[in-house]
Amino acid sequence: LNSYVKNQNLVKHMLACEAIMLSLCKRLNPTADEVTLNKWGITGLLHDVDYELTKDDPDKHGLLAEEKLKDKLDQDVVYAIKAHNYAKTGATPKSLMDWSIYACDELSGLIIAATLIHPDKKLSSVDIDFILKRFNEPNFAEGANRDQIRSCESALKIPLKEFIQISLTAMQKISN
Repeated sequence: LNSYVKNQNLVKHMLACEAIMLSLCKRLNPTADEVTLNKWGITGLLHDVDYELTKDDPDKHGLLAEEKLKDKLDQDVVYAIKAHNYAKTGATPKSLMDWSIYACDELSGLIIAATLIHPDKKLSSVDIDFILKRFNEPNFAEGANRDQIRSCESALKIPLKEFIQISLTAMQKISN
């Protein structure tokens, strides 16, 4: 992470996705072992490891990460990282881990955007209703793909409201 990512806001986003992925793993795999939890966490933590390197060529985002990580991580983790940008990489999400990073990547950004317009700008003060209201405002955080976030319902079988609550709570736990 520190070798390729310098932007501290991007690091915070990646830490948020790690926390969300760990919570999703526990929700979707209640008996998950330490190896499985680590895979999900690393997927969240490193999913944007090539983001700064590919900012001028977003079609390579995920593909460059694959090159950098293929000899360092298990292939299912590398695939999930590649699949989180499947519109560009062509790596369609298949597993729960793939779909989880795909959906939570966008939601974490929306949660942060909502926090920044909250009166006190503190993640700890934001609640599910505030996030849902922002989610339903099409002009708010336009870059956060709502369909991608909503994939939680079909791919993960987690209702949107629960998915947002899981993600918000995970982010709040690490916010300090």
